[in-house]
Amino acid sequence: MKYTAYHAYQFSALTLGTAQLGLPYGVSNQTGIPAPEEAREMLAYAAEVGINTFDTARTYGYSENVLGSYLETHDSGLSHIVSKFKISAENMLDQERAWREVLASVTTSLDTLKISRLPVCLLHKGAEPMHEVMQILPEILRRLKSEGLIDIGGVSAYFPEDIPYFLKEPDVEATQVPLNIFDQRLIRSGNLDQLHAQEKLVFVRSVFLQGLFFMKPEQLTGNLQNAKKHLKKLIDLAGQAEMSVAQLAFSFVRDLPAVDSIVVGAVNRQQISENVDLLNGPAIPREISAGIAEAFLQVEEEVITPGLWKL
Repeated sequence: MKYTAYHAYQFSALTLGTAQLGLPYGVSNQTGIPAPEEAREMLAYAAEVGINTFDTARTYGYSENVLGSYLETHDSGLSHIVSKFKISAENMLDQERAWREVLASVTTSLDTLKISRLPVCLLHKGAEPMHEVMQILPEILRRLKSEGLIDIGGVSAYFPEDIPYFLKEPDVEATQVPLNIFDQRLIRSGNLDQLHAQEKLVFVRSVFLQGLFFMKPEQLTGNLQNAKKHLKKLIDLAGQAEMSVAQLAFSFVRDLPAVDSIVVGAVNRQQISENVDLLNGPAIPREISAGIAEAFLQVEEEVITPGLWKL
């Protein structure tokens, strides 16, 4: 397992996303939430293979409870927890009300996770305007640090255009961003490289576009039918590269210099093992890699933004 040093931490190159441990998650998930014993076995196995970074949030159902229950009885190196808070629309323009809301959320996370301090704590941003967020967020992150509740603060971004608002904000040290072979907006805009230049800790989620890459084109319904031609192209490129679709998609993100850790969920131990294999898998052949940007230049926003999916 590779690790990225940041402050006093060593973040594993693979972050286990735990939304699947607390709620049914992912468009291709047919198995639902793992049973409690299976979830504990998954966490133990993740630690065994060197994963020390775990992503959760207050909105992920029972995810924090599952992690907290495990941490309470196991000293297994699950020391790099990333969790998130939200700020409601009615509090967005009032610093003190927003602070009280965030403080309640973060202290609840800490109690649930059975830890005294969050290594990484991110605003779980939605569709609210980023310019409004940045009027109150830096002060909130400073206060969380001064209270000893978090070590590293940041933003889980929703739109690529969120990034410029916090690029040069020193209190936003970490970010989680959506990026995958269909959604290359952060690469084309230069914002991904700029995050790296500003020494932000970069977590990438949605590398498989919430499981869309594992669906057959004929399975797609609603406005996701627009993804059929792109999925066929992805399958074709994977064949040319002599790779699985999963390896092609994973290697594409893994080999970007600005990416510190890839957040990937799992519903069983086997999927964790497969993701570790992907992390250690081959690079995309140069002749295939050269054409990927052009191949997915015109992917519709309703395909690359899960919040717009209508199934």
